[in-house]
Amino acid sequence: MYGKATCTIVIVLFLIVAYSIYIGTVDLRPYFFPLLQSPPGPSSSCLTDHPLRVYMYDLPRKFHVGMLDSRSSDVMPLTAENFPSWPSNSGIKRQHSVEYWLMASLFGDSSDGEEREAVRVLDPDFADAFFVPFFSSLSFNTHGKNMTDPETEVDRQLQEGIIRVKLEKMLSGYDDVHFERSVATTKNIKASTQGMRSSKFCLHPAGDTPSSCRLFDAIVSHCVPVIVSDKIELPFEDEIDYSEFSVFFSVKEALQPDSLVNELRRFPKERWVEMWGRLKNISHHYEFQHPTRKDDAVNMLWKQIKNKLPQIRLAVHRNRRLKVPDWWQ
Repeated sequence: MYGKATCTIVIVLFLIVAYSIYIGTVDLRPYFFPLLQSPPGPSSSCLTDHPLRVYMYDLPRKFHVGMLDSRSSDVMPLTAENFPSWPSNSGIKRQHSVEYWLMASLFGDSSDGEEREAVRVLDPDFADAFFVPFFSSLSFNTHGKNMTDPETEVDRQLQEGIIRVKLEKMLSGYDDVHFERSVATTKNIKASTQGMRSSKFCLHPAGDTPSSCRLFDAIVSHCVPVIVSDKIELPFEDEIDYSEFSVFFSVKEALQPDSLVNELRRFPKERWVEMWGRLKNISHHYEFQHPTRKDDAVNMLWKQIKNKLPQIRLAVHRNRRLKVPDWWQ
């Protein structure tokens, strides 16, 4: 009796393993035939041997530089020689210019002759990544105020600066707090920069995007950022520890009367000096420029993309291999 039961269990286990091998969820070849395994392909290490190779699609100018100048024509192709410079009177558009700087970096060489993080290739078969030159952030800033979809209500409220308005009302009565409303003109931007450079802390409440230019302005001005947000996305966070030079408050904490101001007034001077020194060392990572320079914001962005590709390729290869979805998730 026990012999029959044991035999039945063995047969059932055998059928389960055989079926798993058939559908592709179990692969026993590495254990029994190690010499038959293919060596790692060139893609596993190629990204560390050369700059990120980017193929850029050719879109009409209305999708990118045409947003900066409506008179721009598609007659002549864009080149390194005729690529337009960022307009000096762009005002608020500056915080929606990331795609512009990425696109510009693919048209020219770095100014100091150092190897760039990304280079443009004209053959898609040789590309590691593909870049669609659509200035989406700038387009959203222009047309996003007309959103009517209920699912975008949270984005609309952020765009209206609900939290910022509440903080302004709360902080308006403090003598040592300067809170000013102004239009983002070239003159006002310069005045704001001077104000940041002469301040110890710079408030960064949640705004119309996951992260705002206020944060980057504070960093390059060497003003310790006071970040008020619950779900903020911080750039380069896998390489940069923001807790070394920033102060964080949740929205609930910041909106409690007197809480934020009292906390900052009690902030240790020695700790602030350490943060200020750290800001001086990392501020170059947040500077956009063309031509690009080593470890500036443009190269840091390309580096982030380059670092993500191995995991993306792993997911793609796994999905191609498996004959069933990832059943364990």
